[in-house]
Amino acid sequence: MPYKVIHVITRLDRGGSAQNTLLTALGHDRSRFDTLVVTGLPGRWEAQGGIKAAEESHRRLAAAGIRCQVLPTLTRSIAPIDDLRTLRRLVALFRRERPAIIHTHTSKAGALGRLAAWLARVPVVVHTPHGHVFYGHFGRLVSWLFLRVERLLATRTSRLIALTEGERDEHLQRSVGHNDRFAVIPSGIDLEQFRRIAGTVGRRPKGVDCPPDALVVGSVGWLTPIKGYRFLIEAIARLKPSHPRLFAMIVGGGELKDELMALAVQLGVHDSVRLVGERSDVPDCLGAMDLFVLPSLNEGMGRALVEAMAAGRPVIATRVGGIPAFVKDRQNGLLVPPGDPGALASAIAELLSRPDWAKELGAAASQSIGARFGIPAMVHAVEAVYEEALRETGVA
Repeated sequence: MPYKVIHVITRLDRGGSAQNTLLTALGHDRSRFDTLVVTGLPGRWEAQGGIKAAEESHRRLAAAGIRCQVLPTLTRSIAPIDDLRTLRRLVALFRRERPAIIHTHTSKAGALGRLAAWLARVPVVVHTPHGHVFYGHFGRLVSWLFLRVERLLATRTSRLIALTEGERDEHLQRSVGHNDRFAVIPSGIDLEQFRRIAGTVGRRPKGVDCPPDALVVGSVGWLTPIKGYRFLIEAIARLKPSHPRLFAMIVGGGELKDELMALAVQLGVHDSVRLVGERSDVPDCLGAMDLFVLPSLNEGMGRALVEAMAAGRPVIATRVGGIPAFVKDRQNGLLVPPGDPGALASAIAELLSRPDWAKELGAAASQSIGARFGIPAMVHAVEAVYEEALRETGVA
């Protein structure tokens, strides 16, 4: 009989962690693993596609014959009463389903899911942090509390999966988990979908009204402080006087949309900033970008960054989290310090002034995103982690 595995995540929208979870569940070998996905509901705003994206994910699971259970109390934000209700429901669910494996994703679902798995005596518990909240998200006290919780939960976790070596090392440096309990598995993407646009800059997708001769610096991500988009807008403002054809295009929704546009107005570049919202045609949007920038303050891997590299975009990213594990400065992209609009502006200016070199960097970026970043490789590696943990516990 196949082993029962339950994935737990707060929401199944278009975010990187959600897509990783969805694609893993869809890709499991049904002869070896019987899958159930437990998820909460998206937030109130449109970030990462919101409720429409979640409904689409639920339909994909149903079409594939994979069960999905929604717990409305499983939310991303801390809510003590709802969190206790969620914990109770997860324990009851795990005791009823009797899974061999619980696989939790992200911090909140990871905390409640792993605690419930321990209370329900689930044999194997696997956790994928999809980054971390040790810095950049909260103040010092809250970050310290989260670190203490993660250290404790790691002692109750059979295996931890990091998306990059850098993410793994940041956990180990903070005494979260042990090296022999970590696996490094990049988040899988549909490589061919993005490789088809490598080497070309195409027409503007519908709804993107940058002028035909614009130099488009683009990004894809959630409009939230941790993504650092204010620094991209500040960099554009610094460069605009000497680069009048320069435009910024950011694909994604979130709570900072009005604030970011107000910043663009304040800096006098509102006519050169396009916040185009959630899009289902991300490859086409990437194809319209001359450069791709990810100015994050903290990032586990940066799924959008990997997609942009596979699409052959010259990339500029911050030297944070797991990014330096696959973006090699001046070899397949440029790395800059986080929170530094001056350094970001200098990097953009350098690539604009050296278009042939920028093209070479884009080609190198595409070549560096190999099969290990594909969906089949990700699923196969995750299942190998499961089987190793099952053998170790004597279940297999």
